[in-house]
Amino acid sequence: MRSWVSTLVLGGVAAGSVTVAGPAVSTAQEARQFPGWGIEYQVPPTWVLGQMPGRMHVLNSSEEPGSIFLAPGFYEGIADVEKDLEAFATAARLAGEPVEGPTEIELGGYRAIVAVYDGQTRSMEPVRAQVIALFTPYETGVVLLGLAKPDQFGTVKVRVEEMALTVRAGPPEIDVEAISALAGTWANYRAGRPPSADDPEQGTRGIDDLFEFDGVNFVWKSAIYLAAEARGATEDIQATSREINYGTYSVIDGKLVLKGQFGQGIMTMVLDGDRLRLGANTYFPRR
Repeated sequence: MRSWVSTLVLGGVAAGSVTVAGPAVSTAQEARQFPGWGIEYQVPPTWVLGQMPGRMHVLNSSEEPGSIFLAPGFYEGIADVEKDLEAFATAARLAGEPVEGPTEIELGGYRAIVAVYDGQTRSMEPVRAQVIALFTPYETGVVLLGLAKPDQFGTVKVRVEEMALTVRAGPPEIDVEAISALAGTWANYRAGRPPSADDPEQGTRGIDDLFEFDGVNFVWKSAIYLAAEARGATEDIQATSREINYGTYSVIDGKLVLKGQFGQGIMTMVLDGDRLRLGANTYFPRR
């Protein structure tokens, strides 16, 4: 629970930044949605949606201090949220300590966790964060995080609380056909293409990483793990290593959503015959 503060800054936003540049400010509230997730919220007056890195929304205002971050996910409880926030904090090199909560309450008809954290950026700039995690009846949820300098925190705290009350949720739009089509093993080859069928060394040679999908669960293995597996020496890979990951997967709005051991990840996905493009990588069926 130590790393909730300022964790959602990750994902295309400078980790040491407290405010985020954006377009001209609107004075009217407007609804914003997370496509496919069935979740929407109201943007406060004078605030605008400035950036959308990954599944995250980043809001800022030219009239009020701080920034507000929102991210949806498959959140059933505090443990799911905590994994995401820990992963964000580790990558962004941010740390914090709770000064209020975390406390479980009901907010706007949804179960929620609220907390306030004090921390600092990697440039040693002090920050304070208001965190609210809302859980919907559909095994989804949304995390709201307001971040500001300690002496400007009061305003952003109020805005986050107001926004949480505007959240409305329906069931997510799961792409069942895409989930089924992924079933099998997909390998990312260093040469950019699979080896020829008569290559006697196909095995793990030349594979950077691979995914195994069974319609519900996924397993991801790196070249390092595959090499150890081929030697029968997977015990050489530390349990905390990210050289292997596993969990459940889904497809929403053309994106692959992985709920694994290190939090949730999301990648743009294009499945075209015997080619699976995930982000910048191309995977081929491994037969």
